[in-house]
Amino acid sequence: MKTARFVLVLLLALSISTVAMAQDAVEDDEFGVTVVAPDAWETTTDDDKAVASFKHGDSQSQIQVIGTRLMTAEVADTFFNTFHKTLTESNFEKVSEEAATIGDYEGKKIDYAFTHSGVTLEVVVFEFMRDQTAWLVIGYMQDEERANHEDAYLSVIENIRFSEGG
Repeated sequence: MKTARFVLVLLLALSISTVAMAQDAVEDDEFGVTVVAPDAWETTTDDDKAVASFKHGDSQSQIQVIGTRLMTAEVADTFFNTFHKTLTESNFEKVSEEAATIGDYEGKKIDYAFTHSGVTLEVVVFEFMRDQTAWLVIGYMQDEERANHEDAYLSVIENIRFSEGG
């Protein structure tokens, strides 16, 4: 009897700990991709341009994952350049740009900043190609929150998973 009770309590504890560790994930069949939300971030559904979008409730920081199917590398360059042009035309200044490998993906990491009324908004962009699809992972956060959310941003990229054919 004691053994049966012990096994029951052990199974219950394991199931509770598994639930506590589970994270929200966004699956997109069109792109054959699964994107996992960082811990303590909520999945938002009001962004029809993004495959996945997450928001941090306390700081209002956001992370978007955007995919665009392309035909050639030249089209990818145009897509990426248009995105960056939009930021710079909105008075964001490019702070840095470097080749980067994050998780399984090689691409470019570009940082931007915009200061208004003493508040600086930082935008970090990781762009990469996978097969014929261009991907942007964009983090929006105040400069004072950047250190708190950098790991969450990187975890989104590191945990992007593609299905066969995706």
